[in-house]
Amino acid sequence: MPLKLIAPGTRKGNKFYLILGMEAGTQYEVSTRTADKKLAQVRLDELRAKIDGAPRAGSRITFAQATDLYLSYRSPGTRDARALQRVQPVLGRKLVHEIRQADLVHAANLLYGEQTAATRNRAVMRPAGAVLHYASRNGYCPWLRIEQFKEPNPTTRAVARETADQLIAATDGAKRLLLTWLFWQGTRISDTLRVRWGEIDLEEATVKIRTHKTGKDHLFPLDEAVVALLRDVPEHRREGPVFPWSHRNSVYVWLTPLVAGLGLTFTPHMGRHSLGTWLNASGASLQTIMAALGHDSVQSSIRYQNADVEVVRKATAKIPRVRILGKTA
Repeated sequence: MPLKLIAPGTRKGNKFYLILGMEAGTQYEVSTRTADKKLAQVRLDELRAKIDGAPRAGSRITFAQATDLYLSYRSPGTRDARALQRVQPVLGRKLVHEIRQADLVHAANLLYGEQTAATRNRAVMRPAGAVLHYASRNGYCPWLRIEQFKEPNPTTRAVARETADQLIAATDGAKRLLLTWLFWQGTRISDTLRVRWGEIDLEEATVKIRTHKTGKDHLFPLDEAVVALLRDVPEHRREGPVFPWSHRNSVYVWLTPLVAGLGLTFTPHMGRHSLGTWLNASGASLQTIMAALGHDSVQSSIRYQNADVEVVRKATAKIPRVRILGKTA
């Protein structure tokens, strides 16, 4: 007899639903510890999943179960995994086929109601939506079209090339190397400070960096100015971390007074924004900007595509003209 639910009071005065039957050659009689039929069905599906592996299509699974299945398949970056951990207490016990847009909005407002629409989308709507869409593709719930909170148009915090040159010129040694790296490699400050000499190939002019935000490795070309400064470091010192600061707060100790003394505005992340903006101004494609900055999402790079008049003029000037009756049309 296949596994089935036995209602309370129908077998030896049981107070809770029982799971009774034969599965994979084993006889089961297990209390679900609940008199709620929906929850008892979930416990039955959980037991079947333990016996058979992943739940069958059509199984009634919770958001927590769907999240575990999604994480085992997708292996998302640390940020998304942590975001889903925070969503679990709010949505975890809900059956995925019963979750609606309003449930996600409620979770986002409950957890991040005081924060921006971008934060609520990043921390709840997108990761939770990914779980539900994965569950739908595997037959656990219908497809749900998820609308995100409306965000303002993205902006960049780039600095002028002259500002970058001024900052770099005001430093030397490891400080100059770091600022040059931030502007011309465009990596995040935390990822930059984790770079080790063993991940750098000066002959090939490349560096392998694990992006903490996504948990993925990227191979980046090294800018020639960065290579020149790296070659200036004596060979006996080319081991361990490239930079002497273990945390970005240590960088701010000397960077904040430097910037204030020069009368400028600059944070390490502005170096990343600057590189993206400069690449766009030079006519680089969206794909090139994504590769240079290690972006997986088009939305992350699209902010640099707000081309100004001169960028558009240069781009259209490259289009071949059609000549008609000796004139250029």
